[in-house]
Amino acid sequence: GWGVDTLSIVLAVILALVCVVTAVADFKTIPQVLQTMERLKLPLRIIPVLGVAKLAGALGLLVGLSIDALLVYSAICLTVYFGLATWFHLRVKDDLVETAPAATLSLVSLATLLTAI
Repeated sequence: GWGVDTLSIVLAVILALVCVVTAVADFKTIPQVLQTMERLKLPLRIIPVLGVAKLAGALGLLVGLSIDALLVYSAICLTVYFGLATWFHLRVKDDLVETAPAATLSLVSLATLLTAI
């Protein structure tokens, strides 16, 4: 059946894939990323750093499938990352459509953490 281990693996893989895709968008500095950063009143120069953070999180999740402590640590880091992203959206009073992706990824990160411990 679907145990906690299976759920943890599924969540970690999904979260890692989303992190890789969004990191690529950061590195390509697609217009949507630039517009979001401007709306959030964040300097554009940090975009590559955000991409690196997401790639590191994705790598940590995937390697963490073999090393439990790394999975937990990576899930903690991504929960904080996407929690902060959600806060930045709320800070500028973004609507639900703009805030939901970060909030959803924060919850998926938290669920990954809770199923990994």
